[in-house]
Amino acid sequence: MLRSPLRVRVVAPLALAALTLGMPSAALAETVPAPSPTASASAPASASPSPTETAAPNTPSTTATATPTPEVSTPATKPAAPTTTPAAPAAPAPEGKAVPFGADRSSARIAGTPSDQAGYAGGFMVRTLAEQGNHYTYPGSDFFDGGNTIDAILGLDGAKVGQDGADAAFAHLEDNLGSYIGTDFSSLYAGPTAKALLAVVAHGGDPTAFGGVDLVDELVNNSLGAVEPGRFSDLPVDCGFDTCDYSNTIGQSLAIIAVGRATGEVPGEAVDLLLDQQCADGGFRGTINPAGDACASDLDATAFAVQALVGLGADEAVDGLDYLASKQQSSGGFINGDGVVNTNSTAVAAQAFAAAGWTEELGAAQGFLAELQLDCTFTAGLRGGIAFSAADRATLLKTPGDQEAIDKMLRATPQSTLALAGGSLLDVTVEGTKASAPSVPCSTSPSPTGTSAPTPTETTPGTGTGSGTATPSATAPTGSNPSTTAPATAGPGLAYTGGSPVAPLTLAVLLLLAGAATILASRRRGARQ
Repeated sequence: MLRSPLRVRVVAPLALAALTLGMPSAALAETVPAPSPTASASAPASASPSPTETAAPNTPSTTATATPTPEVSTPATKPAAPTTTPAAPAAPAPEGKAVPFGADRSSARIAGTPSDQAGYAGGFMVRTLAEQGNHYTYPGSDFFDGGNTIDAILGLDGAKVGQDGADAAFAHLEDNLGSYIGTDFSSLYAGPTAKALLAVVAHGGDPTAFGGVDLVDELVNNSLGAVEPGRFSDLPVDCGFDTCDYSNTIGQSLAIIAVGRATGEVPGEAVDLLLDQQCADGGFRGTINPAGDACASDLDATAFAVQALVGLGADEAVDGLDYLASKQQSSGGFINGDGVVNTNSTAVAAQAFAAAGWTEELGAAQGFLAELQLDCTFTAGLRGGIAFSAADRATLLKTPGDQEAIDKMLRATPQSTLALAGGSLLDVTVEGTKASAPSVPCSTSPSPTGTSAPTPTETTPGTGTGSGTATPSATAPTGSNPSTTAPATAGPGLAYTGGSPVAPLTLAVLLLLAGAATILASRRRGARQ
């Protein structure tokens, strides 16, 4: 009868020891997120960005990022009066709209918020603008690319970094305005003129006296209605409108936004003509045609038109936003006419979502843009830039000097920066912008945990006067093994928290010894009984 209680006392230490030995040491620590591998977005082979701005007759086509925001509004229906008063963006949103995915589908390559990533992209732009004499040029030439330079100014203003670099680029634009908008050749190009006006309004210049030109007067009194009522048209010298008028839906949208922000009102006939370009599916065609013509929607044109309509408070903006949302990929990106999921088209769509307050779609697009940003695994001169496509990003990792991929990145980064900053052409402004821009923070040597990085350094513009296509300096990476220095996004799971397994193991051994001693003692007592 004495043995039963004794057996209980013997078994208890053994059971506790077994439990202790079988318990994972991580279970004794609090569960915290562990780094998870970043995902790569797949895309078709690289292709050139689709044009997103009215092109001058004898210059390469350019990509556009518009600028700004009217402060008053036109009615949702087509206005009958010659002018209408634009109102603050109405941020339309559909009722009962289901969002199939969110921003968490993509993984940022550089840790931080979208605004942080916009700042790093700003640092890349400040460096590359300075390398070309404070402006961008068309790929393979020395010809001033005014459109992309304006995109960079707007991107820096939106990210609130790099004002010194933006100021230098703005001064170059003013000095070379005539070659960009056509007045140096006794002509006038509507799209470039509208985009220049947007830049002047956003960056704090005088739109009535910029580079010796009254940009508002040129658009409203010379370009508007020169060919047909309501159309902002090119005015080419010694060339008929049928041959040399390249004005299109994007340029029309830019002009509406620019004139609205500069004057507080928009000509009603210009709004009528823009609405005539909306197709049955809610999107907008890229070319300007009569209302009854066949209509095929263009994603880039729709993104610009939607921003104009949001600024006007027009109900038709919702149909355009629905069209854009229906084209968003599961990665958050958008496909251009060449079938490539790319950052240019994604950026302008994101700007439309930002203007309307569609945060789910905006967040998903920002996630895609952040995934194609170049991090510490790339050469120092490329870091912070945003590749045109996943294929281009892979190319630059393998071949940092690939000029085609670099050229496309130089044109994708400006529009993407404004989108990452959560800005649109309706609200971007220079106010509150810091003088310098941050560089991507990369470790110079591995830290004990292999994840910490130093405080970001600031990038300021140089005094370079170079020209030609920029090739960011391909300095060898300063970090150690990329796997220990590149930040990763966090995912669920157990992480090593610094707790040592020695304590639980020691406890287990002591319990086993106690159990053995108890057994031995019991046997001896049993022998004496």
